[in-house]
Amino acid sequence: MIDDYNSGSTHAFRFIMRVIAMRIMVKGFIYTDYLAEMADFYRDMGGWLASGAVKSRETVHKGIEAMPDAFLGLFSGGNTGKMLVKL
Repeated sequence: MIDDYNSGSTHAFRFIMRVIAMRIMVKGFIYTDYLAEMADFYRDMGGWLASGAVKSRETVHKGIEAMPDAFLGLFSGGNTGKMLVKL
C-alpha cells in the first residue's frame, strides 16, 4: 500500500476478495492510538537500551567511495536494519 500511496492507482486492494474468503484479519497500526503509553515506553525502552537488552542492527559501509554501493544496497536488500556510511 505504501508503494501506491502517491500513485493514484486503485489496485492496492485487488486481492480483497481473497482476504475476505480466507478470513484474514487486516489491522492497521496508528501510533497516535498509543500516545497515552508514550511515557511508559520511554521509561522502559531507555532502561532496556542502557542495559543492552535491546540492540539496534545496522549495516555499515566505510568510506565515501562505498556510498554508491550502500545506496544501491537499499533497493536490493543488501542491508540489515539501518544502512550507514561511515566517513
